[in-house]
Amino acid sequence: MLMEIYLNENKAKSNHIDIEACYQKIDYYFLSRGVEIISKGIYRGTKKDFNTFALAQGSLPRSSWFLKIVDQWYISYFGDTPDSPEYRSDALASYYRINKQTNEYFKNQKSH
Repeated sequence: MLMEIYLNENKAKSNHIDIEACYQKIDYYFLSRGVEIISKGIYRGTKKDFNTFALAQGSLPRSSWFLKIVDQWYISYFGDTPDSPEYRSDALASYYRINKQTNEYFKNQKSH
């Protein structure tokens, strides 16, 4: 299990956000749950960490800063290295796709 989060320094500066503080928040979340940090923004877990990764995937976009400064974001629930592309999913694209589908669903519900 692997999550890769690459924050953008220029986006952080233009939004007056401390990028290091953001990485520290993410690091704390994973470390406090026993997940290994293998390098800046890259977190490796095992099957027992599934809920930790799923909660991060659901909650990071709801923070006030994440979507403003994230550049790339990947999740792999099966591979555990960045070299496992067959399992790697673009979490940012998934978020926007699901968000769009949800918004369209509710828009259609209102029109009925």
